[in-house]
Amino acid sequence: MSRLKTSVVQGIVAGLIAGIPQVLVTQIEARLLGLPREQADIGPRFVQRVSQHLGEPLSPPLQWLLGAVFHFGYAAQWGAVYAVIHESRPMPSLVGGPMLAGLIYTLAFSPWGAATQTGTEREPERRRTRETLLHWTAALSFALTTAFTYRWLRDRSVAEQARDKLLSVVEPTADWITRR
Repeated sequence: MSRLKTSVVQGIVAGLIAGIPQVLVTQIEARLLGLPREQADIGPRFVQRVSQHLGEPLSPPLQWLLGAVFHFGYAAQWGAVYAVIHESRPMPSLVGGPMLAGLIYTLAFSPWGAATQTGTEREPERRRTRETLLHWTAALSFALTTAFTYRWLRDRSVAEQARDKLLSVVEPTADWITRR
């Protein structure tokens, strides 16, 4: 598999992994900030708003199922994007993670973002600070986890490749020595 394909797969895996703590962190934060639990359930609310705009309201179980599919599809896509960007312009995780968070926040929660445009979230100037903090935490916790997980997967892969190359040289040499 080419290095880029391997990187994209690693990015997808990193994004899928990062989607789990993102949900947990935002649920805990919503509780600590005194926000309603559903405030942290952005995916299911987004899917419901989009379906309402299309004139097809969803039952709660279908809303949650599609919300989960959206959440993990979104996570996989952002992981792949991070991998491609990182491979073209390598950067430390503590730089790439916050940059990805800023991009996600802009495309989701800014005045031009999908959550704002669909009415899933209020306009930024009408939000309470606690809501904005929850949105930033969602973006930043996901992006940092993606960046560090991607780095770990990439480093592990590079180490395995180096080991395989070393073994391809050492094993024939060892065989030659032991035959003598």
